[in-house]
Amino acid sequence: MAYKRFADIVPLAIDQELIRGLERDMLPTLYAGLGINGPDGHRICRDLTQESPQVADRREELVKKLERLHTASQELLHIGF
Repeated sequence: MAYKRFADIVPLAIDQELIRGLERDMLPTLYAGLGINGPDGHRICRDLTQESPQVADRREELVKKLERLHTASQELLHIGF
């Protein structure tokens, strides 16, 4: 009978210590690791959220392509296709 209690307790202990224990220190660890609570926090946040030049160029290229497709679609509708 004791082995059944042991088998029931092990998953609960794992859940309590590993899974839920992880969330206890997660937010302070993230803040400390990222350094966003320090004097340079605003700059760090801005740098982390800044879009890379490659992504900005690709987005601009896709917006232009979408505009060309929309214009072509409107012209085809006016022709009668």
